[in-house]
Amino acid sequence: MNNFLQRTLTGILFVGAVAASILLHPIAFFLVCLLVAVLGIVELSRLLKLKYGQLNVFAALLLGLSFQILVFLDTQGYIDRTWYVVLMPMIWIPFVYELFKGGENPFQRIALTLMMPVYISLPLSFLFLTGCINGYFQPAILLGFFVMVWSNDSGAYLVGVSIGKHKLFERISPKKTWEGFIGGVIFTIIAAVIIFKITEVASLGVWVGAALVVSVFGTIGDLVESMLKRNVGSKDSGAILPGHGGVLDRFDAALFAAPMIFALFVLFG
Repeated sequence: MNNFLQRTLTGILFVGAVAASILLHPIAFFLVCLLVAVLGIVELSRLLKLKYGQLNVFAALLLGLSFQILVFLDTQGYIDRTWYVVLMPMIWIPFVYELFKGGENPFQRIALTLMMPVYISLPLSFLFLTGCINGYFQPAILLGFFVMVWSNDSGAYLVGVSIGKHKLFERISPKKTWEGFIGGVIFTIIAAVIIFKITEVASLGVWVGAALVVSVFGTIGDLVESMLKRNVGSKDSGAILPGHGGVLDRFDAALFAAPMIFALFVLFG
């Protein structure tokens, strides 16, 4: 019961902080995304270190955060896109670092270092871009996205615990079931219909499509993070969120779904 109350309270505070930042100002939401990126990359580096040794966290943070900052400045009209060229020399930092550092398996460490911003900062940048998809900041789209992610997570958990019998991906996540997945889809579609009625942003078809994207890619994102933790022998990505684990444990679904939601709204929104 104590764990349940702790998890519930942390969840409420977490949801409230994300929603408040979206409603407050684009800068507030950008800062939240930047904080998530920093914490996420640090968590991911600690997980990878358990099996692969020390990686170049500084290079991963520099590349990832620089890209996020450039995306923010670009969408807000502070710079033009020629500034993205500053990223080009940063890509080579892990290569040069390993060249002078020496040691075995340098290209493995280079690949893992580059993976960190690709896995975390790139999707968070797409998430911010989704909120600015029509040339101005639209809180309704971002709030709708997070509501669908949370609805999918809640629906999958409630239905899976209640009637789940058929394993979805037992090799990676023994507790996930097909019944839970379908329950998540249904909850998310219901949430999408309500969002459409309230916001009047985009069409009903786009929101239902977004619900399916969130359910499918959110589940894949969850499974991918589970695969990572299983690979390195860790239960949680961190302990910063009591009852929930780490930042990656809370954003795993959003990271995979965000780029696909961006593509959906660009093509059909």
